[in-house]
Amino acid sequence: MSANDFLREYRGSGPLRDITVLDFTQMMMGPVATQLLGDLGAVVIKVERPVSGEWERSYMPRGRRLHGESPYFLAMNRNKLAITADLTKAEDRTFLLELVARCDVVVENFRPGVMDRLGFSYEELLKHNPKLVYASGSGFGPKGPLVKRPGQDMLLQSMSGLAANSGSADGPPVPLAAPILDASTAFLLAFSIVSSVLDARENGTPHRVEASLLGTSLMIQCQEALVSMNTDLTWERSSSGIAAPWTDAPYGIYRTSDGYIAMSMTPRARLATIFDLPAALVDGTDDQWFERRDEVNAILVAKLQTRTTEDWLSMLTNEGMWVAPVQSVSEMVRHPQVEANGYVEEIEVPGGQRVRAVGLPFGLSGVDRANRLPVPTIGQHDDIVRKELARTAVVGD
Repeated sequence: MSANDFLREYRGSGPLRDITVLDFTQMMMGPVATQLLGDLGAVVIKVERPVSGEWERSYMPRGRRLHGESPYFLAMNRNKLAITADLTKAEDRTFLLELVARCDVVVENFRPGVMDRLGFSYEELLKHNPKLVYASGSGFGPKGPLVKRPGQDMLLQSMSGLAANSGSADGPPVPLAAPILDASTAFLLAFSIVSSVLDARENGTPHRVEASLLGTSLMIQCQEALVSMNTDLTWERSSSGIAAPWTDAPYGIYRTSDGYIAMSMTPRARLATIFDLPAALVDGTDDQWFERRDEVNAILVAKLQTRTTEDWLSMLTNEGMWVAPVQSVSEMVRHPQVEANGYVEEIEVPGGQRVRAVGLPFGLSGVDRANRLPVPTIGQHDDIVRKELARTAVVGD
């Protein structure tokens, strides 16, 4: 089998089917980014440590495995071939450099400087592939006083203001339970990679892509950041439970007689009619309305506890208010709306078993399902990749 035939055999039918990715990533940010590329048809070759594999294989919810693997690893490593290599060994470094010549993209999310020390710097890899897209993900970006610090989702939520802006005035800052920065940086990394590959293909231009949790945290807060940098406006967290410091009531999670309901922004006049608010609260300027937001919210808190969640959802939805039930992840993944859009599907895992997982989070013509290749075991494709791709690699072959 020729190298091209080998690659063709493992490509999907999506729009990235002509792209080959060498994937050195671990944990969440990098693997989610490369899984998205694989979902859209790219050949993704995942490089792991011999024997133990990448870190996520040993990170499990309360120590529990699913069909012999970490459920977390299963969630973000479908549509990949798996090989092993020890980057400290000369023979393995040679093998990987031969693969670089065959690939369009190299992706890594080690701390800045690690790949350079191992002989896999951007400049070095360009010698083996002058059209290469070299993508790096990190906590704080490639330079600056914090570049050597460990970057992790919750730490960056705390440093960036995301946690400080969440929670009530009399409580501590509250980071989001989900790794929102890891996931969002993965999306930005994938987007930047695809954009760079387009230029490399059309113009022969190599690119170095650098995404970070820090940069993502600022992008997520672009509205608040601009105001903070250009005005003297400041905010304090609400004492009555409003979910964002800069938002009027209602905005947040409210207790009902039997549970909770989420309510978002509502025009003053409509709010006054529905909840019979005193005219003194409704009249006045926007600043005055904002300054009395906790008074308004306290009235809403009291009134919402007098009826059930279902009663409020029905009535407020009919009134055109932005409301939603407060659900668990278990409830959401089984919701008819999720099923209707195909956001959850079965994927194959080692041993031929199948599990339900989040598939493509968007629709794309020509790509019906994310699941194409099973989640691989450690080094599952070592023999065939070494046989079919290495030692015959020629750029553009």
